[in-house]
Amino acid sequence: MSALDISSRNGLASMRIDHIMLSVPNYEETVQWYQQKLDATVEKEWTVEQLPDLKLAYLNVSGFRIEIVGTSQPRSGMPNPSSFEEALRTTGIGHFCFRVDDVDAALSQLSERGVQTFVQAADYPNIGVRVGFIKDNNGNVIEFSGPLKFIEFSGPVKKS
Repeated sequence: MSALDISSRNGLASMRIDHIMLSVPNYEETVQWYQQKLDATVEKEWTVEQLPDLKLAYLNVSGFRIEIVGTSQPRSGMPNPSSFEEALRTTGIGHFCFRVDDVDAALSQLSERGVQTFVQAADYPNIGVRVGFIKDNNGNVIEFSGPLKFIEFSGPVKKS
């Protein structure tokens, strides 16, 4: 049996991430926040006849889709964490992440757009990345991940 035969029978072989969904009580405000702060574009907006309290949109942020579902009947969901330690201990989807070339530059640009940094950028050599975090207008945590800023050198220095 060839690899192609196995792949065609494996329903997961073609699996790719499509989007993450955020349910919000303030649809217009949230769509505007993502447009203004993260340069999101609206791919599509729609409603569902059977659920007249909902408004939905696919936003595209640098190739990553975020589905915004606005409802006039919000239910309690994930809490808005007051610290990163609390966010890490809260069950469910805790954050989503954008990969960037320079975490500090991304957080600086967001600061210029009025977005406060939730967790300052720091290097994590044990996993090989630099990360920093913000929150959106509803308290959802968003990570920015990129290359280490300070690369430790532990080998001998060669003199020429």
